[in-house]
Order: sequence, then C-alpha cells, then structure tokens
Amino acid sequence: MFQADSVTITVLVENQVDMLLPDQASPTGGDDHCVTRYGLIEHFDPKRVPPQAENGISFLVEAVRGRHTLRVLFDVGLTGTVLAHNMRVLGVDPATIDHVVISHGHPDHFGGIHRFLDLAGRRIPVATHADAELPRYAVMGDGRTSPVYNAAFGFGEVEKSGGVPVLTRDSLDLGWGVHTTGEIPREVPFEAGAAPAFSPGDPGLYQVSAEGRLRRDEVMDEMGLVVDVKDVGLVVLTGCAHAGVINTIAQARAVCGPKPVRAVMGGFHLGFPTTPAENVGLTTDALAELEVATVMPMHCSGLHTHARVARDLASNYVQPAVGTVLRFGRS
Repeated sequence: MFQADSVTITVLVENQVDMLLPDQASPTGGDDHCVTRYGLIEHFDPKRVPPQAENGISFLVEAVRGRHTLRVLFDVGLTGTVLAHNMRVLGVDPATIDHVVISHGHPDHFGGIHRFLDLAGRRIPVATHADAELPRYAVMGDGRTSPVYNAAFGFGEVEKSGGVPVLTRDSLDLGWGVHTTGEIPREVPFEAGAAPAFSPGDPGLYQVSAEGRLRRDEVMDEMGLVVDVKDVGLVVLTGCAHAGVINTIAQARAVCGPKPVRAVMGGFHLGFPTTPAENVGLTTDALAELEVATVMPMHCSGLHTHARVARDLASNYVQPAVGTVLRFGRS
C-alpha cells in the first residue's frame, strides 16, 4: 500500500469557533505534528471575515506524496451556507477537491453536499455507504415526528447536482494512503450495545430497510476515514462514531495494518442522550491504552468527554474549533 509523506487536515465545519485557542506543538516533542489556529490576530484583522460554526462537521484532508497532493472532503456540514462561507474564509477552492466522502446519511454530515457540488462546478465522486439514502424518521418523546429527514441525500439528487455516487460497504482506496474504513464491525463490548426492542410510535430514530421493514436506526451505514502517514502512523477521522471510536480505530488498523494510531479526531457520539455515561471513561481509557498521541473530540462528543480527555490525556488533547489546521508528517 502507498503511504502519504504528510497530511494536512483543516476543520471547515464544527460546533464552535474560538479565537483564543493557541497553536500547539507535537505532544510527543517531535517534529512530526503541529496544530495552528484561525485565532485572535485573524479575528481582529479588518481585512478578514470570521468563520462560522454550526452543529455539523467537515474536514479538508490534503495528503501529499512527493509532488502530488490528494484533496478529500470528509463530510460537508449541516448547511451549504456555512460550508461555503468557511471555505471562502479559509482560502479553500471547491474546484480543487478530488473526492468527497460522506460518513453516513445524517443531515449534519451530508447537508452541504448540493451547495458544494454547485461551487465545484464539475463532476466529483461522492463515496458513501449503499444504505445511506434509506428513509429515516425521528420520533420525539412528546410525539413530534421528523419524517424522512435525510430526503436531500437521495443518490439520484446527488447525481443531478454533479456528484458521482460511489456506493460501497467495503473500504475504498482513494490514493496516497487515504482510505475509507468501509462498514465498521461492532466488536468492542461497551460500544456494541444492541438497539432496544421497540413498538412503532416509541420515541427514537428509525430507518426503513431496503426490504421495507421499519427498524431502529443503528446507523450501520457509518464509515470513517484513515490516512496512513509514512514514519508517523495512522490518522483516523470519524463522522459521529455511531459504531464507536475504538471500533473505528480497529477497523482502520484492519484496513492499513496494525500500525501506531497517531491521531483520532471527529465526533465521538458520547454526548448523545442515550449513550451510557460510563462510555466516556471507557473510551478515554481505551485511547490511553492504544497510546493515541493526539485526540480531538468534536461535534457530538459532549462536554463530559472534553473534560475527561482534557484531564486524563492532557498532553494529547486538542480542543476543536473551525479553522484549526493539523499537520502530520516530516516532509
């Protein structure tokens, strides 16, 4: 397998903007990593426009090998408005993107796809799980229902907007050490809890299967992204980690080999109301055991996760914000 000489990851969409966050050197004391911010100077510069936050997530992944660069957009946020604004503010040209990967069929991850494809102005492959467009419903405890809230991610509509749907349950090699994880096995005991039994009308999230059966939505369509960086290790990105952060890391290593995990970042799904509270500590302990050098919980990870990781993995923790740029590799 090919490896990237280096990778640069830019946070385009995230739940928060924070102009006071400092730049950070590698927690290992080496020269293989740094974190830079869209910070105080940029926010106070009258020539600039500040970025915006929303309840969604999107990364620009730029993998370099020799004189070649692969640019992958991993998720596209909740709205095309914020994605387009932040790409402009951060100097990202949509036309330079080679590939889009959508982690799963929830609006805070696919919502900006049509605006992005319009801005790109050419046909771009959009990789996702084959089940991501299956109809989804949300039923609230007070009886309110959100019907087919993923309707905008119909693959036919994506194609009309200029995307080329690439639908697979398997890992996809995008080049220069960048891979989708494919469907993620749920083998870690505390992350593998089965959905509770239900009767139609019970509160919860539902999906209609390809066979027309109503079922709890366990988000089996979710996949992550992994970058294999030469002499550094694996950089793992999650959308929401419905399958679990540790399960996602295990699948990334199944794809790329049992290499050190240099970093994990993205939604950890530990802030979701039905996620057991003890999973925060179990996840943090597992990340420590895996010796993950950089940990950046984002989006749906929850306040308790940030507090626990910042306390127990203080030198490894990176607080997320729109405009954060992480670089891995020695080239």
